[in-house]
Amino acid sequence: MKVKRNKKLVSPFFLATLALLVFIGFAANSQPLEGAEVERGFLLFFKFPSMTVGIEEKIDLNLIVVNTGQKEEEILLSVIPEEKAKDWDVGIETGWPKKQVHSVTLLPREGDDILTLGFYLIPPEEVEEGAYSFVVKGTSRDKKIQHSTTLDIFLQEKEPVPEEISEIIELVVNYPSMENPAPKPFEFVISIMNNTEQNMILELGADIPYGWRAQASPRWEDENISSLKADANDTEIILLTLIPPLTVSKGEYPIKFTVEWQDKKQSIDLKAIVTGTYDLKMGTETGLLSLYAIAGEKEILDIYLWNEGSAPVEDVSFFSIDTPKDWEISFDPEKIASVPSYLQVEKPEKVELSIVSPPRSLPGDYLVSLRSIGREDQTDMILRITVRRSTLWGWMGIGIVFIIIASLVGVFVRLGRR
Repeated sequence: MKVKRNKKLVSPFFLATLALLVFIGFAANSQPLEGAEVERGFLLFFKFPSMTVGIEEKIDLNLIVVNTGQKEEEILLSVIPEEKAKDWDVGIETGWPKKQVHSVTLLPREGDDILTLGFYLIPPEEVEEGAYSFVVKGTSRDKKIQHSTTLDIFLQEKEPVPEEISEIIELVVNYPSMENPAPKPFEFVISIMNNTEQNMILELGADIPYGWRAQASPRWEDENISSLKADANDTEIILLTLIPPLTVSKGEYPIKFTVEWQDKKQSIDLKAIVTGTYDLKMGTETGLLSLYAIAGEKEILDIYLWNEGSAPVEDVSFFSIDTPKDWEISFDPEKIASVPSYLQVEKPEKVELSIVSPPRSLPGDYLVSLRSIGREDQTDMILRITVRRSTLWGWMGIGIVFIIIASLVGVFVRLGRR
């Protein structure tokens, strides 16, 4: 018996529907889900990671740091030069006024998630031509994320090119060299003249010695500025204030003030001359400002003079002021040619003070004022001197009394016999 089996044909509609569903699923899987973003991450990079520059030329670049995640990130920054570049002066800094940067904090929201930092390199004086590499490393505070970028610098000799001086912007300062004791600030009044027919935005900058601080402000105003608007055919006057560190040494310090616009710049050279600080001090070895003296006898007291400033005080002489009548006061030595900074010599100058009060001085307390005067500074010290009578006079008094009593006894004895 033959059995006939019915063959079921697949519906064309079913096949079309299945193909459509497969295509939709594939398309959905091939597209990232909206809102699926990286939770944590950051990038750091140079726009120009490879450069050729001249020897003895300072290199200034922009280092860009971006927070690509959805969390606030504190990123620790460090610069790792290769072995042959270890003598280079390199660093990361803010804009102007320039300050060293060791870490940055970036927020996830737009506008606060990217930061442009300054990156500078200064080759040593005896540097040779060739290629030098520097790695800038960024590490999250918890050390779970690390990224780095490499900068390649190619040094080569180049013929000096006369600096093109732009007459579009002129810088004028009446007193380009100033002299102040440390740490008094230096204030330069600078006129910036725009000789064009259009308004311009000028970026301000200054090359200053390490450890110094600089700030610019409109004249007669207290606001710090890093750029200004210069109207056409007009002059803007600013005040450039330079603040040396407390430990600055005596000497001359060159400063270059610069304004930049578009691809041009204009600069002016300034000079800050630090004369040092002067702070004379005078005292005794124990710190006590009192002395016991015998009337008519010489008393010797060692006093010490030192300078807590940073520069020496020259031609120091010693004097007594408001000395009691008939007192004799002298100093040995009477003059000191120079008293250097105590931070340098770590020892004071010793002076021997000699005091002689009159023999008939009444017992009691007397005040003696001492003064040391140098070319740059002076200081005073007041001594309280307690005068006592000599014990010799006491014994002489006792002897006189004894003689008187003995004489009286002799007289009574003679009268009694009679």
